[in-house]
Amino acid sequence: MNKAAFLLLTQFILFVLQLLLGNGGLSVPLALPGALYMVLAFGKNWGMAAALLTGTVTAALYGGSWNLLCIALYPLLAWLLNFWIERHDEAVRIDFWLPGMWCGLFAALPSWCSLLCNWVQSGNYPPLTHWLLLRTLWSMAVSAGLFIVITFIGEALTEFLGLPRFLTRKSGIER
Repeated sequence: MNKAAFLLLTQFILFVLQLLLGNGGLSVPLALPGALYMVLAFGKNWGMAAALLTGTVTAALYGGSWNLLCIALYPLLAWLLNFWIERHDEAVRIDFWLPGMWCGLFAALPSWCSLLCNWVQSGNYPPLTHWLLLRTLWSMAVSAGLFIVITFIGEALTEFLGLPRFLTRKSGIER
């Protein structure tokens, strides 16, 4: 299996799980942490491509003009993760919750922009602000843990399939 097939298959599976959980009322961004794992395992270019694909599919599936922000925000998040990981130790540590938290925050930004736009247009304080804040905090907390889980599962799958892994970069193996 090559990198492109692995990327497309994992992103498809994560999108389906994200949509199933969303239909059940749980707002958990699963595809974005999966795209960020591609930054770790395959490098910045593959990760930004996965993030762009994720942002485009998210904007298409969820609709609305504010979801078009995902097309720009998700590759930016992939670039930020690459910038962050270059300045950290190249081992999976407990502080890997931070990029996962960013996933939850970036996934909630279109909802916040829509709410603020409605607030400005109507002039009334939106009553759903507290609910959206709680959902954003929930998404950030769950995404933080899921990013670590997705990283470990991704490492196991890429080792099994013979693809480049994040943990092999420390030993000098090219991605």
